[in-house]
Amino acid sequence: MKRITTILLIVAFSMSPFTASAITVPPPPPGSSSIHTGTAWWIMVCPGGVVTAAMAKNWRRHKELTRQEAWTCGLLYWWNEATGQYGR
Repeated sequence: MKRITTILLIVAFSMSPFTASAITVPPPPPGSSSIHTGTAWWIMVCPGGVVTAAMAKNWRRHKELTRQEAWTCGLLYWWNEATGQYGR
């Protein structure tokens, strides 16, 4: 539990909009291309959601995620768990 809490805190602090230094980075020049913020967010969050859901399902149900649960970045597992589909 301590490891999961540590990992979640690291992810939360790394996605914080505040910087740790007083130096500000100038914006990129006009016309340059960069990765959209939403794209970078999903590249990090989706695998993290799958891993978190897989660890939770293994701990609570002693089973692996289904293919559909993994395709939805773990959200389908949490939906099924919240609606009581898996039972008590």
